[in-house]
Amino acid sequence: MRAKTRIRQPASVYMTRPAKTAFALLLLAAMALAFVSCTPREQRFSMSWFDYFDTVITLTVYADDRAVFGEMSGKTGECFERYHRLFDIYNEYEGVNNLASVNRMAGEEVAVDADVIELLMLGREYERLTDGALNIAMGAVLKLWHDARENAAKDPQNASIPDEDALRAAAQHCDIDKMIIDAERSTVTLLDAEMSVDVGAIAKGYAADRAADILKGYGCPFLLNCGGAVLAYGVKPDGESWTAGILDPSGTGFIETVDVSDTALSTSGSYLRTFSAGGRDYGHIIDPATLMPADKTVSMSVMIPADAGACFADALSTACFILGPERAAELLAAAEGAEGIFVGGSGKTSHIGKKR
Repeated sequence: MRAKTRIRQPASVYMTRPAKTAFALLLLAAMALAFVSCTPREQRFSMSWFDYFDTVITLTVYADDRAVFGEMSGKTGECFERYHRLFDIYNEYEGVNNLASVNRMAGEEVAVDADVIELLMLGREYERLTDGALNIAMGAVLKLWHDARENAAKDPQNASIPDEDALRAAAQHCDIDKMIIDAERSTVTLLDAEMSVDVGAIAKGYAADRAADILKGYGCPFLLNCGGAVLAYGVKPDGESWTAGILDPSGTGFIETVDVSDTALSTSGSYLRTFSAGGRDYGHIIDPATLMPADKTVSMSVMIPADAGACFADALSTACFILGPERAAELLAAAEGAEGIFVGGSGKTSHIGKKR
């Protein structure tokens, strides 16, 4: 692999503004020792949203009173609504050019919000860091699999996977170097009129990072779970750490519980969003090398320091899931402070990287 140097989240992340899917079952957490400004009198509050990023988003906070939490949760909801609209690749919204607009206008220069520019630049950087395992320019291929999954849900008896020739043809339109970004003018151009971007692997994590930038300003501990993209800051008022459970692929509960205080955690799994065709199950994480669902492991979780960000954790977990344990070990070894937890077909877990 090319990634032999120390990998860090690109610095641009630190310079910017501070449903329903089964991923919501991946992590359970509870809260209460706060940061310096918090006291043992704090109460535990929680709120969930179901309308953004096709997942369940849950915020848990210890705050002095309900009014403080109401302000925190209100700003969090507004944050996720904003990024849901900006990063939506299926629907356009009045008054904004989002990623659906960029895809529709492939071949043209499109003026977009600065956050869209930053997410696309991160996606380009992650493609380089992962040797192409994570490629946000794979939209043409991913659309074929998305349509197959949607058709299977509507008509299970006639479910089928994308035609091999169609996949190969779509793969000719996935060159990320043909995504031209002009950060100064805040524009993006997809030079290939048949290409499209799909940021599903990193969009939730990016939104979680921006929400965390807001929440940290209140000086109280919190846990934010955005459909498997998790950020936890601080510890509980009784001194205990935030914890999260990694789901057993067999569906029998949690296979392992981990400490996630001051940690970003992301889990990618082949068993959480699948469809069946011809007597076989197909996952939703597609390997750019084979154009087929990745199958080198069953589940992959990555934990990194919280300040490195949920977006980076999202990128690493997806890439490591696609690469498999051996190559993922190389990638995580170069990512400072990263730990990976694989769940294999036997249901056993294995840890790689730094034990957190």
